[in-house]
Amino acid sequence: MKKSKFTLKSETDIKVFLLFILEYMRQPVERETLIDIVYENTEELTINYDECLESLVDSGHIYPEGVDDEIYYIITDSGKLVANELFDSLPPDFRERSLKIALKHLSLVKRGATARTRIEKTEGTRYKVTLSLSDTEGDIFTSSFTVSSLSEAEKIKLHFESSPESVYRGVFFSATGRYEYLS
Repeated sequence: MKKSKFTLKSETDIKVFLLFILEYMRQPVERETLIDIVYENTEELTINYDECLESLVDSGHIYPEGVDDEIYYIITDSGKLVANELFDSLPPDFRERSLKIALKHLSLVKRGATARTRIEKTEGTRYKVTLSLSDTEGDIFTSSFTVSSLSEAEKIKLHFESSPESVYRGVFFSATGRYEYLS
């Protein structure tokens, strides 16, 4: 059965939705990606999408930046404040579905995330491996594992350093049970 899409009834609904997506993605998002996310989540739009973007720019809630003939939008601090106040005005099912779709467009590498690892010897013969990801906004993910050998700790460290996004998604899948984190 195909899931029904939601209807955003006003310019305010669309603006809140755009801020919600930009705050969640925590990275500059190109105009086309924003349009794709809106269309994948909503019924046909009867309100001018570009006017909503321009209004958010004019109010200082988002900032446009052009790179190679593409416009990227970045949420500002004032946009984050507004978004956090108004997120609950969007239906919970709609927010959940929107985040699932936005995950397809999320790239930790694009948003400048850096991976760090640390191996520590614990009491006895065990080793603690700590994995963490952060970006300019702060911590994204931190997890620690205690294993019985240094070679196992080094394998975990190497895997995380070579593929931090897959580890991040795998841990989120395990924690939430949401299959979309694996895509």
